[in-house]
Amino acid sequence: MTMTKAKVLALLKENQNERGMAHWQKKPRSLKSFGIGLTQLRKLAKQVGRDQALAQKLWKSDIYDVKVISLLI
Repeated sequence: MTMTKAKVLALLKENQNERGMAHWQKKPRSLKSFGIGLTQLRKLAKQVGRDQALAQKLWKSDIYDVKVISLLI
C-alpha cells in the first residue's frame, strides 16, 4: 500500500494525544501539533515506509508531527 499525504494525516489524527496537544498549546507557536511523542512517531514512520517524494510533500506542512514524519521517512 502506497501512502499519500492524506493517509499520513489520517494516521496521525487517529494517534493524536490530547495531553501532548494541551502541552503544545501552552506556548504560542507557528506550527500545529497532534501531540504525538517521538517514540510513537518513529513507529508510525515505519508504517509509512521510506518515500522521498512523500517526505518532500509532507515537509511543506504547518504541522510539527508531519514534519517529523517527513524527516524519518
